[in-house]
Amino acid sequence: MTITKPTKGTKAAKTRGKTRTRVARAKPIKHLDPASGIKNVQDLADHLYVAAQVELSTIPMYLYATYSIRTRGHSQWAAPRGVLRSLIGISIEEMLHLALVRNLMVAIGHGSEITFYDEAFIPTYPSFMMHRYNPDDEDGPEIMLTLDRLSKQQVGTFRRVEMPDKVDLDAATFAAHPEEVGQYTSLGAFYRAIEKGFVDLEGQIKWAVNDVRKQYKRAFWNEYGSGKPIRVHDLATARQALKIIIEQGEGTLTDHKRLPVRPGVDEYTHYEKFLRIERGEEGIGAGDGSPKHEISIDDPKATWPVVSNPWVDEYEDQPAIHNLMTLFNAAYCYMLSLLDELYQHSTDDVKTKKNPGTDRKEQFSRRYGLERNGVALMQGILYPIAQTLVSTPIPGGEYKGLHAAPSFEYYAFDQAQGRTKKQQLIELCDKALQHFPILGGPDGVQRQISLLADIP
Repeated sequence: MTITKPTKGTKAAKTRGKTRTRVARAKPIKHLDPASGIKNVQDLADHLYVAAQVELSTIPMYLYATYSIRTRGHSQWAAPRGVLRSLIGISIEEMLHLALVRNLMVAIGHGSEITFYDEAFIPTYPSFMMHRYNPDDEDGPEIMLTLDRLSKQQVGTFRRVEMPDKVDLDAATFAAHPEEVGQYTSLGAFYRAIEKGFVDLEGQIKWAVNDVRKQYKRAFWNEYGSGKPIRVHDLATARQALKIIIEQGEGTLTDHKRLPVRPGVDEYTHYEKFLRIERGEEGIGAGDGSPKHEISIDDPKATWPVVSNPWVDEYEDQPAIHNLMTLFNAAYCYMLSLLDELYQHSTDDVKTKKNPGTDRKEQFSRRYGLERNGVALMQGILYPIAQTLVSTPIPGGEYKGLHAAPSFEYYAFDQAQGRTKKQQLIELCDKALQHFPILGGPDGVQRQISLLADIP
């Protein structure tokens, strides 16, 4: 796949020889000037807002590559490492980073300025990575973020996203430290600027101590990675949160390969994991018939032939695929809405209620229920919908011969009074179920949606 540079206000991608152009939605992206630095708390909040957008922009890319893996088997899970495990672990760690950045915004009293379920906040693809490209400089460096199948080329893009300063393995196509351009030179440099802002503004920050228990803290899991949420309430905890984000991505200033997790146990950084996948050191978990030869990620048998950068409105004349893609987007946006709702409730909201018709009492926590729902959405709803999409051939049109895929687009829930987001999700699932019965069953997507909490 090759990418053509969009003109102002548009974005274009060439997929299997076909070029698509679409007018990009206007996004009120906050302007950041690395040369000016962070001078006040609002500047700091603006930087954190953009950091959250950047974190969210990586998650769909990494998940899309994970979903595209065709092979399934015991060997993928039995090995101590592997492509599938690495990508899942990295994706979950990026979700951790997203939560930590929002925790930081809440901590400095600017939590109300960020909403995940917001058309202006949710990234679209293809698009340039924010603040790693100067749109006014035709010769400036650029990283194009795309939804595409797992391949060495795509993993190379992932590596560039996480690339530390002063590491330049592919100078012909990407400069990791373009000092002449007014952009941040790496994600690590961006976050180190934020850390400096916290240090410089320590006396000006009014820590929102009363909202500490609204920050994300519990119900986080990652068996294929490391790190955990941190409640931020002072400079020390803020720096601790930023340290996790920086070191999981690119490592320390002196070691970009390994990250100590606990005494005697190290973990690879995101940059190193992508480098290992690109070099073929992390396996796909399948062989080609010979015990000595593993299928590479560029082998056609390794991934589904999914369409690149899918857009749901391109499939209006194919109701089966259109309905399933719409269901995925709605479930994705439901998850973002659920996270927004989660940040409105304290972890101290445990209440005792009486079971109807009995004398029995039990404890209830809205916050805990929302946290559990987040895990259920990822595992029991988004993943199986995505797997159904990538295994579905496109029957006609210009993408005939390729497979469908999730587009991670904004879905506008109907705000009419009396219709909850959950009810609308159920209706969308019922429509998709007509074409994909696999969504039903006692443990299917339809059942999992019915168990979700209602959110505004």
